Amino acid sequence: MKQLYELGLFFRKRYNGYIEKFNQADIRILSSRSERAIVSAQAMLRGLFPADITMEWLKDEHWQPIPFYTESIERNAPLLHSTVHSCSRYDQLMKNETAVIADAMMQKYADVVQLLANVTGIGEGLSFGRIAALIDIQREILHQLPQPEWVYQKWPQFHNMRTIDIITEFKRISQNLKYNTLEKARFKGGLLLGDILRRFQNVANGTRVEASKMFLYSAHDSTLHSVQHALRVSNGLLVPYSACLIMELYKTDKNKPIVKILYKNETENANIYELFVPECSVPCNLDQLVRLSTPTILDSVDNLNKACENKESGYDASNANINKGNGCRTT
Repeated sequence: MKQLYELGLFFRKRYNGYIEKFNQADIRILSSRSERAIVSAQAMLRGLFPADITMEWLKDEHWQPIPFYTESIERNAPLLHSTVHSCSRYDQLMKNETAVIADAMMQKYADVVQLLANVTGIGEGLSFGRIAALIDIQREILHQLPQPEWVYQKWPQFHNMRTIDIITEFKRISQNLKYNTLEKARFKGGLLLGDILRRFQNVANGTRVEASKMFLYSAHDSTLHSVQHALRVSNGLLVPYSACLIMELYKTDKNKPIVKILYKNETENANIYELFVPECSVPCNLDQLVRLSTPTILDSVDNLNKACENKESGYDASNANINKGNGCRTT
């Protein structure tokens, strides 16, 4: 929670002259229905909008209640928590593409797999996915909880990587497999990317919008992964806790709307990294970004469901620019 609070402080400093106080006409916050996402939004807002003297309602307390919204179960769940949305076409793609890579990883790290099978007690039932799930050990490490020796055991045949490093690699590969093609990224991140770009277009066109200055989404690492892949700006690394993908809309001196994409993946310092969409001008023109993103965006849940039910998908690869590129490499 402290990391989310610090993220709110970062936003307060960055946008201090842009948004001074909370105003519902200026800003809106939407969270997934996950309890973790909800409390994360609360912690972040605590840092972003501290109560000033005029708003202080409890002695020596600088917190003020800020309203935010959660997505509805019926219609919007795929927007911020797409991993819980059933999609048969996506499942088919995952089944076809995961097996080969999973088998290769299990064979490459056979010695480590054997160790993990023994120390976890899972035995022969240990799978690629279950190894990736062991990444939860990192939470204990972050909280400085003691770990058994095997967690830090070094493997000379793998460039002295530790067991926890190899588990992290399994998780990294597992996450990238979920979104590593534009079609898969479209199913999981296309709805949110489409929502963001539609809001940008409305603002640029002078259309009245529900939040004229800032729209915040409180979501999940999978959400960031999918949108980054849909934009083709992913660095291929795991998304850390409290990471934030920021898309800013500007207007040039010639009245042209441009978009800046930023990634903040650490809260301990003020570092923020600009990402560059392949083949989009610098600065990236909004119309150009929308055109380049057309193969990966979806405009409604209904269209998402239709694409999911289509065994061949409605995805047109001939219109997709599939050149890979990273705007930056973050660590």
